[in-house]
Parts: sequence; C-alpha cells; structure tokens
Amino acid sequence: TCGLLAVLLLLLINGCGPRAPRENFTTGTALIGTSDAVFELAAYVAQQYQSIYNSAFVSVYRHQTQALLDSLISGSAEEVFIDRALSPAETLAFSEQQMKLYTYPVCYFPVYLLVDSSLGVAAIDSAGLRGILTGQRTNWKQFGGQDVRITPYLPYPGTGGWTALMDYFGELDSIVAVPCTTDAYMLEQAAGDRGALLVFSHQLEELDNYRRLRWAEGKLRVPANVKTILERPQYPFKMVFTYVTTRNKIDVAS
Repeated sequence: TCGLLAVLLLLLINGCGPRAPRENFTTGTALIGTSDAVFELAAYVAQQYQSIYNSAFVSVYRHQTQALLDSLISGSAEEVFIDRALSPAETLAFSEQQMKLYTYPVCYFPVYLLVDSSLGVAAIDSAGLRGILTGQRTNWKQFGGQDVRITPYLPYPGTGGWTALMDYFGELDSIVAVPCTTDAYMLEQAAGDRGALLVFSHQLEELDNYRRLRWAEGKLRVPANVKTILERPQYPFKMVFTYVTTRNKIDVAS
C-alpha cells in the first residue's frame, strides 16, 4: 500500500511540472505557401516577424496559385497567401466541401506592362492591348514605335496577373502569347526579344532595358503604381494579395 501511494504521489508531482507551451501568435512554427508575385513580400514579413519574436519560426515557399487553393481543399494545407481574390466558383467549391473559409485582403499591387525602352512606345490603351493579346496587332510601328514584331508574354492562367487582364477584358476567345509560370521564367524567355511585351507582376528596382508603359485614356497617361490604383483615374490592372485559411485559429501563421 505504501508503495502504491508513493507512485501516485510521484505522478501527481510530475503532473504539476511545466507543460509544453501551446502555440499562440508569437510562439510556434508555420509553413505558408505563396503565389510567385507574393513570395518576396511574404518572405520579408516572415523575416521581420521572426526578428521581433524569437520563438516564432515562419517558412514560406513559392507555388502556383491554383495549386495552393487545391491544397486547401484537399486539406494538405491550412493557409496560403495568394495574388488574387477567390472566384465565386472557388468559394462555392469550399462550401460544397463544407469547409469554412476565412479570407483577408492584404494589399493592392500593380501588374506592369513592360517593353524595350528603345522601341519608342510610352503608352497603350485598351484597344491596343486587346489587339496585341488577340493577335490583331503584331508590330510596334502600329503604336508609333520601331518596326519590330510584338511578342506578348503573360502570367500563367489562374494567377493574379492573368486574372487582372481577364477581369478587364472578359474571357477572350483566343489569346496569342507565351505563358510563363513565374516572372523569373518570363524574363528568361523574353531575353533578347526586342519586341517583347511583358505582363509583369513584380516591381523591378532596376528596369535595365525595360520601361513601364503608361495606361492611355484619352489624353490621360496613367502610370502603373499603387498610388494611381487607389486614386482617380485608376490604373486598371491590379492584383489583390489575399491571405486565405480554412482555420480560424490563434497561431504564428494567423
């Protein structure tokens, strides 16, 4: 009997010892998938957060936007950081799976139209851009520039850059362009192509031989930057960086 009491007392004493800390906003680990356009921002935020909270460990990785949303539906991920808002069909898909969805728009970011600075083209309007995308306008001399054939390079379907174009023009019957999975791949593909038109989702600190096209509306020339997106007249092509999770929880990822 005495031995049994001793064992029980020992268990009680051990049970009163310190417990492993539960995860909260500043303690724990997180692995978050991001769209290509969001990756640098997410990595910077993660680094800054960890520098403030030593018990927080955040890793981010780059993946296709649609694949990230698929990982939420399959349950292999609980949170992602993507470059656009969800479509009504995607929201419905989560509802049909009886999954709660929490979405947090974080910021707007421009989609840039880049061309070779030697072409002599400074601005483009909606008719001109539509003509390029559909293959009806094929030479920069049609825009007052050099006699150089146009090759458009577009973000991959389903990304924020692609969605920004489709939201503006509607679903085009056909598109003549080179699809690119990432902006880095787009730069590689367009290297040496003087007639390239890049629909680009990153802000380049040094444009090298590229210049940003302004958006032409009548006599207005609207630059592509966050300031003009939030003012009138608005630059039309923007992404909405959005944090999406299927869990309403209190942890480092949140």
